[in-house]
Amino acid sequence: MVLAARFAAFSVEPFGTQILNLDTGVTTLPQGGILTDNENGLRLRAGYIEYKEGVFIRARALELLSQKESFQAQALEHDIPRQEARYTRLSFSNPDFKNLQAERALALLEEGILVGKGILAEKPALKAELLVVDLKRREALVGGNFSLREGQRVLTGTGPSARLLIQFSFGRLKADTRVPQGHRLLRYAVP
Repeated sequence: MVLAARFAAFSVEPFGTQILNLDTGVTTLPQGGILTDNENGLRLRAGYIEYKEGVFIRARALELLSQKESFQAQALEHDIPRQEARYTRLSFSNPDFKNLQAERALALLEEGILVGKGILAEKPALKAELLVVDLKRREALVGGNFSLREGQRVLTGTGPSARLLIQFSFGRLKADTRVPQGHRLLRYAVP
């Protein structure tokens, strides 16, 4: 799973110049390049990359691929010690979501959680203010104003307290506007 990305040890293929700042230890690939983590099966390709091994990776105009997931984004800031990745203008696909787009997103890598704001997805047909995805358990919590279309069925919610719980199993989607109080994904659903 790409959210479990460590990028602890990776190989680097620069598309042009590779600049190492000896004072800070920061390496910049101004023409971009490819970072490959063979241990975790990850490949980051970007038009601009800046990194410090074991500390951070920053990238612009990027694509991050694993066996099951793909991420494309305008920008990425990956804090390696905190295991957090922040995306700007994210497009995400996996077996449950096709072309899910978020204006902003935060990946909590250790937990396998993706929190996105300003959501529009092709499959399932979803428009939402907030989406929390648990990639390990294949569940999602939708918050705020939302609309989900599944075949002839349309579920909508309005206002900050509106919620929708989505579960994926065997190629099927189960959606319910009744979210149990204290559900574990609610703690990530902060406006």
